[in-house]
Amino acid sequence: MIRLRQKKTTIFIFIAPAIIPFLAFFCYPVLRTFLMSFFDVEQISSKIVTWKFVGLDNYFTLKATSFPNSLMMLFKVWLCCGIVVFILSLLFATMLTSGVYGKGFFRLMLYLTNVIPQIALGYMWTLYVFSSRFGMLKKLFNSVGLEKAASFAWTSPDNMFISMCIAYVFSCTGYFMLQYMAAIEAIPKSLYEAAEIDGATKFSQFLNITFPLIRNTLVTSLTLWTSRVCAFFALSRVFISSKTVSPLMYIYNVLFGTDSSNTAVGVGAASSVIVALIVVAVFMISNLIPKNKDIEL
Repeated sequence: MIRLRQKKTTIFIFIAPAIIPFLAFFCYPVLRTFLMSFFDVEQISSKIVTWKFVGLDNYFTLKATSFPNSLMMLFKVWLCCGIVVFILSLLFATMLTSGVYGKGFFRLMLYLTNVIPQIALGYMWTLYVFSSRFGMLKKLFNSVGLEKAASFAWTSPDNMFISMCIAYVFSCTGYFMLQYMAAIEAIPKSLYEAAEIDGATKFSQFLNITFPLIRNTLVTSLTLWTSRVCAFFALSRVFISSKTVSPLMYIYNVLFGTDSSNTAVGVGAASSVIVALIVVAVFMISNLIPKNKDIEL
């Protein structure tokens, strides 16, 4: 018994440096935010004893705000940008794992967009790509004689959402491409060699070997994509328009009083809980998708 207690004490001593920060910096803020969503709170730093219980009023208040519109914007980004990012990432991953020359260089160039801060990336797109005065797209279309395309107002309020989605797809493709590349490179080469002997084309090999065997990675990337989109904030601060307000931007405006004369901390906490529940729901649904257990990648 003494040895068992000593072993438990030793284990606790070793894991305490990891558990204590986790409880302090993750579990406590999450629990506090959840409780705050049921109370009327004056300031985000107010003591718990000053909170006034209002039940579900904060959640019902969200109906009359711009939060539902921000959720719809988020869904459009999740669906439209997700489809494009999925196709481009899988396309580039397949090309770069097929023995193309300069694989390391192209992989670096595609992933580099994920390293650049999104605020800086957003301003690069607005100032040097979408600018109606000296933007790269304007010069490109003028050089080939497409004057109507050159005069397209990319940064106007009506077209801001499209421009933001293009910049966002550009910044996310490299991140998911690396995941798919790692999964494809883990597939045994003998499967492709056997398929070539049987006369299978490259497209047939992709449909019958590559795609089924990276299904687990694709399912995981669904959850990662959802959490990444729900954290969508920086570009919506650059591409400012009524059509580009993300839930995090709404939460920021509410909590720090930039959206109204008075801060509504409880309402902001309620919206945070809803966004978190969306990520959890997608994670649970993705876990219900049957995984490929034929080959461990």
